[in-house]
Amino acid sequence: MIDPTLLSPVFALLGAMVGGAATLLGTVYTQRRQDRVQRVAFETAKRETAYAEFIMTASNFLLKAYTHDDIELGSDEQRMIGLLNRMRLFAPATVVDSAEGVLRAIVEISLKPAVELRQLAKQALSKHLDPDPLLAFSSICRADLDNVHRTVA
Repeated sequence: MIDPTLLSPVFALLGAMVGGAATLLGTVYTQRRQDRVQRVAFETAKRETAYAEFIMTASNFLLKAYTHDDIELGSDEQRMIGLLNRMRLFAPATVVDSAEGVLRAIVEISLKPAVELRQLAKQALSKHLDPDPLLAFSSICRADLDNVHRTVA
């Protein structure tokens, strides 16, 4: 039989161990959750930056493609190709495919005769302009960023 005078200290020790284990598990869970949130925030910022830079560079290249007859591999074009290749490192295939489609559309526009800026504005206002190649890309990027955010929930 167990000595009754030992029961109280044994149960106190067991209670302290259970309480300590619960605190430790809670701390580990909280830390892991915070680490995950930080990783997702970093990944989101990285993707947002690359996608936004691609959109801005492609917009410059697109306007140049509409308004100039010459095709050159200038700084905007080189930057856009570099951003596309950078996205290949982390972006899903849908984003990369869409970015390649944007590049292809801009090259096709570059091969057409130039349009004066005034005429381009008229076409855009009358909706006779080709669809914006960046619209689909932007939507796909938004869906990708939403998917990254969902991994936290």
